[in-house]
Amino acid sequence: MDNYKNNNDHNNNNTENREDDEDKDKIEEYNEKNDNIVMKENYNVNNIEHLNINNSQDRQQCNNNKTTTTTTTTTTTTTSILNSTNLKEPQNINENANNVGENNNNNNNNNNSNNPIPVSDELILTVDVGTTNLRAIIFDRNLTIISKSIQTIPLMTDDNKPGYIEQDPDRLWEACKDAMKEAIASSPAKHNIKMVKSIGITNQRSSFLTWRRDTGRPIHNLITWQDGRSGEICKNANNSLAVKGIHGATKFVHLFTGKPRYLAASQLDFSTAHSSTRLAWVLENLPEAKKAAKEEQMLFGTIDTWLLWNLTGGKEHATDYSNVSATGLFDPFEMKLNSVVFYLFNIPTHIMPKIHDTSHHFGDCIPELFGHSIPITALCGDQQSAMFGECCFTEGDTKLTIGTGCFVNINTGSQARASRFGMYPLVGWKIKNDITYLMEGKGMSAGTAIDWAQSFGMFNDPWETSAMASSVPHSQGVVFVPAFTGLAPPHNDPRARGLIIGMSPSTKKEHVVRALLESFGYRCKELIDAIHTDAYQPIRRVVADGGVCQNDFVMQFISDICGIQIDRAAHPEMTASGVCMLAGLEVGIWKNKEELASLRHSSKIFESKMNKDLKRKLFKRWERAVKRSMYWSENSFAGEGGADDGYLDSDEERKLRNDHLQQTNNINVPTSQPPSPKIIATSPTITKSSPNPIPNKNN
Repeated sequence: MDNYKNNNDHNNNNTENREDDEDKDKIEEYNEKNDNIVMKENYNVNNIEHLNINNSQDRQQCNNNKTTTTTTTTTTTTTSILNSTNLKEPQNINENANNVGENNNNNNNNNNSNNPIPVSDELILTVDVGTTNLRAIIFDRNLTIISKSIQTIPLMTDDNKPGYIEQDPDRLWEACKDAMKEAIASSPAKHNIKMVKSIGITNQRSSFLTWRRDTGRPIHNLITWQDGRSGEICKNANNSLAVKGIHGATKFVHLFTGKPRYLAASQLDFSTAHSSTRLAWVLENLPEAKKAAKEEQMLFGTIDTWLLWNLTGGKEHATDYSNVSATGLFDPFEMKLNSVVFYLFNIPTHIMPKIHDTSHHFGDCIPELFGHSIPITALCGDQQSAMFGECCFTEGDTKLTIGTGCFVNINTGSQARASRFGMYPLVGWKIKNDITYLMEGKGMSAGTAIDWAQSFGMFNDPWETSAMASSVPHSQGVVFVPAFTGLAPPHNDPRARGLIIGMSPSTKKEHVVRALLESFGYRCKELIDAIHTDAYQPIRRVVADGGVCQNDFVMQFISDICGIQIDRAAHPEMTASGVCMLAGLEVGIWKNKEELASLRHSSKIFESKMNKDLKRKLFKRWERAVKRSMYWSENSFAGEGGADDGYLDSDEERKLRNDHLQQTNNINVPTSQPPSPKIIATSPTITKSSPNPIPNKNN
C-alpha cells in the first residue's frame, strides 16, 4: 500500500504527457502479453449458463480450449471472450467494441496508428452471481471484456430435508472477493487500481439470507430461489379466507376501475418462488431468527444486499428496485413495500434494506480490499440487467433468455401491467425519474431438463444435442414436456410433472433429444401468445441471450414456431454488460441510453420459415401432451413430501427397508439354479425390486 502511494506521489510530479505515455506503455505491454483473445473457459455441465450446444465440430474446438478445474478452483481469463460458435474469432470481439482494432496482432502492429487503443483507462468491474457460479468481469468503455474470473458456488442439499436448496453465504462472500481480486490482477488495473471507476453487481433474484446487524454474522444459510421448504405455508395461505377475500374484493373493484393493480391482486397466489413465503418460514421455524427480529437486530437481504454489506464493511444495508420487486414483498404499482404481504406473514418491516435507484451511488468498498475505495454504483437483478444489456429501452421490446431457466420479458414502458395468465410485473430499472417496467413469464428449468437427459445417457455432452436433433427430419411424433417441478404461466399448475409421449419401437434417442430441444420453443410460444392475448402493447422486436440460445437449432425452431424474427446478441455476457452500463451511467462514462445502444451488436438474425399449417399441427400436438402432464402429482409443490414424489421421511424409509429385508430373507433359492433377483411379494402380483427399493429424489 505504501509503495502504491509513493508511486502516485511520483506520478503527480510528472507532466501530463508523461502520464499518458506511461499508461499507453502499460496497455501495449498488456496486449502483447495476451495476444490470444479467444477465451479458454471451463465448461460446467451442471450450470447451463455456459451451455453452447452446437455441432460436434464446434464442440471439438471448445474442448481444445477447455481448462481443467476442481469444484473450488477459479478460472481466470484476460482480454477474454466467450467461446461460442458465433464468437470464436478475434475480430468478432472488436466488432462489439465499436471496431476498436481488428485483432490483437493488428493492435500490436498498429500502436503508432491513429486508431484508438483497445483498452481505455476507464474500467468497470462487475460481479455476476448466477445459480452455481460467480463471475467477476472487467469491461472498458466499449464493453470489451478485459479480464474475467470465475468461482464455483455449490448448492447444498440434504436428502433428509427434501426441497431444501441452500448456499453458504460466507463461501459466497469469499468467492466474490477472490474473483474480484483475480480479475483486477489480470487487467491493466493491476498497476493502477484507480483505472477501475466503479463496481456493478447483478445476481440471481429471490435468493436471500438474514443476518445480525450487531455482529454481521448470518443467521442461516442462503436460501435459494429454487428452495421449496415453504410449500405448506403457500398452500395454507392460498386456501385462507384472507386471500380468498382479497381475490373476491379486488375482482369486484377491477370490474369498475379497470386498474391493473386490482387485476394483479385478484390473481394473488403465493408460491415457493417468492422470497416472502420462505422468509415467513424462517421467522416461524428458526429461534435465532425470532430472537434477532424481536431485538431489532435482524437484517434481510438478497444476494446484492449481502455483498454490498460486506464490500462496504457493514456500512450499507440497501438494495435496488429491480431486486426487491422480484421478492414478492414489493408492490410495483405503488412503488413501495406491500403492506398486505407483511401483515399476512407477520414480517417486521424494520428488517428490510433501503431501496434506491438501480443506477445509484450505494457506497464505497473499503480500501483494505483492493488498495483503493471504489464506488459501487449499480445493483440489478439478473433478468433486468440482461434486458438493459440488450438495449431493450423501448416499449414492446422483448427478450428471451434460456439458460438455467427460461424467461420471457417484455418492456411495458412507464406503466406496471397485470396479466390474466399469471405473468407478473417487475421494475426493470429506475434511473432518477426514469422508471421502466417489465412483464415477466418464466418457463421451465432448461438446465434441469438438459442435465436429466444427459444423466440418462441420451448424450455424453450437451454440445452434441444440436447435431443429434438435426440428424432426424422430425421428432417422429415424440413430445417432451419438461414439467419437472410443475408448469408455469400460462398453465400455472404446480402439480404437473415431466412427460415423454408418442414413442414407438422405431423411436431413437435422436428423436427424444429433438423433442427436448423443441420443448423450449413451445414454452416460449406459450408465453409470447400470452403477451399477445393480454394486448397491452404489440411486441416490437425480440432479442435472445443465454447459453441455450447459442444453439442454432433451438433458435431457429423458436423463430419458426412463434412466427417471429429473433435477434441473437453478439456479446457473450449480456447480464454483466447490462449492470456495467448502469454503473457507467452513474459515474459519467456514458451520458445516456442512446450512446449505449450503439454498443449492442447482433451475431445472427433468425427468420421464421415454417408454414402455418405445420406450425398449427405441431403446437396442437404439444397442447395435447401438456394436458396429459397436468394434475399428476398429489402435492402442489415439488419437494413438499408424499410418496408420489419419491420423498419419504426417515420412519417410512426405515419401515420399508425392514419389511424388505424380512420378506427377502424368507425366500429360499434352490442351489441348482442361478441366484434370482431379490423380490418383494405382493398380492396378487409379484414385483421385482432393485437392491435399493427406496425411491431417489434425483430420479
